[in-house]
Amino acid sequence: MPLLIRRVFDRPLGAFAACWPLALLAPFVPGLPRLAMSGLSWRQEFALALLCLFTLLASRRRARAACERLLHTSREELYTLAPLLLFACWSAASISWAESVYPALHHTLSWGLYVLFFALMRRAAGSPRLLRATLATLAVVFVITGASSLIGFWSGAGTQVGYNGLGEPYAVAAPFFAALAMGVRARRAAWLCGAAAVLSWATVLQSAERSPFIAAGVALLALVVACASSRRLMPRRSPRRALALAFAFALVTVLYNLPTPVTQDERPSVVARLTATHAEEANTRARFLLWGVALEMFRAHPVRGVGANNYEVAFPAARVEFNAGHVGSPLVQMNEAALAQRAHNEYLQILSELGAVGFALFAAFALALMRAALLALGRARGPLVPAAFAGLIAFALSSGASSVSFRWMGSGLLFFFMAALVSRRAEGATVSAEAPTIRLARAHTFCARAAAATLALAVVLAMGAQAASIMLQAAAQGSADQRGAESFYRSALRLNPYDVPARYDFGMWLYARGREREAVPHLRYAVERGFNSVVCYAYLAGAEANSGDLLAAERTLRFAARVYPRSVFIGVRHAAALERLGDKEAARVALREATEEDARSARGWYELIYNDVDAAVAAARRDPRVPMPGELLPPDGVFAVLQENEKRFPQSAATGWRARVRAAAGETK
Repeated sequence: MPLLIRRVFDRPLGAFAACWPLALLAPFVPGLPRLAMSGLSWRQEFALALLCLFTLLASRRRARAACERLLHTSREELYTLAPLLLFACWSAASISWAESVYPALHHTLSWGLYVLFFALMRRAAGSPRLLRATLATLAVVFVITGASSLIGFWSGAGTQVGYNGLGEPYAVAAPFFAALAMGVRARRAAWLCGAAAVLSWATVLQSAERSPFIAAGVALLALVVACASSRRLMPRRSPRRALALAFAFALVTVLYNLPTPVTQDERPSVVARLTATHAEEANTRARFLLWGVALEMFRAHPVRGVGANNYEVAFPAARVEFNAGHVGSPLVQMNEAALAQRAHNEYLQILSELGAVGFALFAAFALALMRAALLALGRARGPLVPAAFAGLIAFALSSGASSVSFRWMGSGLLFFFMAALVSRRAEGATVSAEAPTIRLARAHTFCARAAAATLALAVVLAMGAQAASIMLQAAAQGSADQRGAESFYRSALRLNPYDVPARYDFGMWLYARGREREAVPHLRYAVERGFNSVVCYAYLAGAEANSGDLLAAERTLRFAARVYPRSVFIGVRHAAALERLGDKEAARVALREATEEDARSARGWYELIYNDVDAAVAAARRDPRVPMPGELLPPDGVFAVLQENEKRFPQSAATGWRARVRAAAGETK
């Protein structure tokens, strides 16, 4: 063991090359809490940053000399690295104008880590030995995650160890490993890559996500065309392996589309979803809405954007503008109960968040990478470059309609790994990893190494603080002692006062315990920074009203009615707020507009909001035109009204109807 440790410290780049794929397993480490509320990822970032920090700070003399060589560069590398580094710097600059600070910082640290990973992986790709170590570990990781996902799916297990609900990383891996399986010489390596390819394809089918499925299919087709058109890309042994792979892919596809209880009860198959896709489908229209709102953000902030990772923060104001320009469109009534976290199109999200400047820098990087990929493909002798090229195609296509892309570190790492491969191969086989064409002065080398290590350390500290904050929130949620739970929440917010999910969760905790005045600042902070569904606005307005600030409650609901002008729930709730302020005429107008939208739902919401649950149930029993509270949509809106009404109608708490309504609406807590 001491000898192994000594060798690791002597060859830090080798340890990096062999171990970085293990960061992809970080989300599946058991024992770490997972909160119900969505938040920014941290596990893969933390693991990769630790590995990068070790690589840069390995203390032995040979390691220091190796690290100095790592920081030398070539002209080909500068073509891709320079715009990538400038893009990360522009993301950092956007922190100064972003409304929500921590998401912008998280985006900057993630892209800084991408830059560092790309630079290190590009150097590792110059060594066949290190590259083999990377490919072996990566294939084992995808075999493990794919097999556990497959077992969990077909066994009906509640937990699927290797699957996180994201199809895009597997869509990138499937064509990559398929190409390697057809072209590598060693039979064992071919079997390993083939298993990784088939299991990745099975996971894509399991996810039932259309964009990764289409992207992987197009990439596989491009791979077949490229190999068939050039003998140097397809060795003589490839046809037999290609037939075996094609049979395995077809068999898996058929199995995932058979009418079994698993495939029918859990979710429709991806083929069924594709055949049902049309312009009027709800999922398709929701994407049109998100894309249209992204363009509104760009129109409002064309040069610098709204700030990195601030799409959901700027969403309400941009949606108001979208509504004004599409008054009669059915898109206006979409997604009132959903949080709009991402644009489901990475290119539009970059354009909206970082403006024309950020998009131009990203486009410059993409063009430089495309140039490198074409050069590498022209010089390729073997399957590695076509494999990476196919993976990049899958990633680029999937990013056009996916919410993952660079926002999920595992997906982004696969992209930059393949980018490093084609960028390195673009230099040609004659360029040695030990003799870069541009050498830096010793002082510049020291500064570059210090900056890279500082970046990795910053990622470790930021993600570590986020992890500690999440653990404290989990402890608060599981604590039966109110004083202990509050202490955990406040400690979490001291670690990261910009954590929006923690603010919302703590605000809801205070609100549920009758401490509305304390809850309002936390709920308002969260609502102004991304928690902006109709239910979130209703909870904030309820806390404001119960704390005695009726004017603030009306302002909150007035803005919510502009964001969601066709929401019956918000329309009736706003009418009630206006009436409580004494503005009966405005209340009648708001109520009439809600009734014109959906008369039956408006009657149900009216009874529940104005007269509470007992009267609502009695009215529904008398008149079939009035729905039961459990039938109203969104269901969480019913809970928000009941929460607010506990102070206005305390006598209803004794009837037992609140518990029955919660059960009818499907509440599990």
